Amino acid sequence: MAITRKSIKTALFILVLLLAGAAIAQTPGESPQGANVPKNMKPYFLCILEKGEKWIPVQFADPAMQEHLAYMREQVEAGKFVVVGPALDEGRIRGMAIINATSMKEAKKIVNADRMVQSGHPVAEIHPMMLADLSALHTEYPAKTAK
Repeated sequence: MAITRKSIKTALFILVLLLAGAAIAQTPGESPQGANVPKNMKPYFLCILEKGEKWIPVQFADPAMQEHLAYMREQVEAGKFVVVGPALDEGRIRGMAIINATSMKEAKKIVNADRMVQSGHPVAEIHPMMLADLSALHTEYPAKTAK
């Protein structure tokens, strides 16, 4: 069965909804009042990294990949990338991030500061989203090693 762009985007959307539900479950307090809309909705931006015209496979140990991963870590630690990760299949979509930014302009600036995105290797597609507050999520990294 062929994986289509629509099915991958649907899977990413479902992932975002599951993460939003997990954030609500982690947040103590009252349940959302009235309808089925959480009280703690917050604007975010969904970034989908897709294979660009200059796409070539890059190995994990490649310096360009290590620089990309270091940039992702910086943005996570700065609170700009709330959730970030690669796509595990070999399809057109290579990764995604939920971005904590005040505007589309800021979100694009953050994404476009990544040298891998600048290279045209992946291209970024960014969409505004409303999700339950994800500030309770935490990504843990190993301690940085001295160079």
